[in-house]
Amino acid sequence: MDENYGFPFVSVIIPAYNEERYIGKCLEEWVNQDYPKDRYEILVYDGMSTDRTANIVREFERRYPGLVFYRVNPKRRQVYAFNMGIKESMGEFFVIFGAHAYPERDFLRRSVETFLKVRAEEPKLAGVGGKIIKLYESRLAKFVALIYSSPLSGASTFWYEERPHFAKTVAFALYDKETVLKNVGFFDEDMITGNDFEFNLRINKRGYRLFFNPEIRSYYFARSTWKGFFRQSFNYGAVKSMAIRKGYFSPIWLFPLVFLSFELLAVPFLIIRWLFALYWVVLIGEGIRLWRKKKNLDALALPPVMWLFHNLISLGFLAGLVFGKRAYR
Repeated sequence: MDENYGFPFVSVIIPAYNEERYIGKCLEEWVNQDYPKDRYEILVYDGMSTDRTANIVREFERRYPGLVFYRVNPKRRQVYAFNMGIKESMGEFFVIFGAHAYPERDFLRRSVETFLKVRAEEPKLAGVGGKIIKLYESRLAKFVALIYSSPLSGASTFWYEERPHFAKTVAFALYDKETVLKNVGFFDEDMITGNDFEFNLRINKRGYRLFFNPEIRSYYFARSTWKGFFRQSFNYGAVKSMAIRKGYFSPIWLFPLVFLSFELLAVPFLIIRWLFALYWVVLIGEGIRLWRKKKNLDALALPPVMWLFHNLISLGFLAGLVFGKRAYR
């Protein structure tokens, strides 16, 4: 922590591609953080957008010199922007954030305060993250969010937990740059999708920890189409198998193989058919639970879509094992 200022310097890294509808709101909230303006910087990496994204960011750069910086990401993918940002950043800490989202105006202050408070008790702390509140742009997006709000989806705890806790993975996190560079390294550029997942896995594998604080809040515009949902679900499975190929392992990641075997064996074996029926009972029960909790009648349609979701994950997992990063859709 800087003795002269009392606030550590933070670099905010934001990849963007064709985000003209959202980047203005994102930057408006970032330039108005309740954190000293001379103690943070906002680095926006444009993946060669074909809309007005670059013009909007450059206007913020003109209005807020020394705070907002426009950069070009010629490789376009987010993971390259992450690594460019870490290399070019001036901060003691860095935040990885999305252009399709925006932070509460106390986001930066709460992130830093949380990190310093937890680090005082846990010297192996590498980063902190907070709660993401989804803003739904369509009924489908709200329905897809129901899936990820269920533990049956295998989603990370930050999507549905409400208590502070050490977590395996966090989103829109503030990381200690020195700790990361010395002990963890940069983002793995083979992970075109799921790079933050692998990065956080590596943090845990190296013996460092991540902390989730629900008082650190940001908002994400959830957009979804059926095509996007299918692709995302498939990639979700591929990410897990890519992690296995890179030396990580968790028994729960074998669920896709077990699930596909379970479905195949249900045809010749009666006992498996009974277990498969029990699986559907669990899905129906989860749909009812979410309907009551979320007050959303669409949750009653969850069972067949969750079944489809599990199949897409399983197929993506197999493709990732066989084809590696070429499996990503």
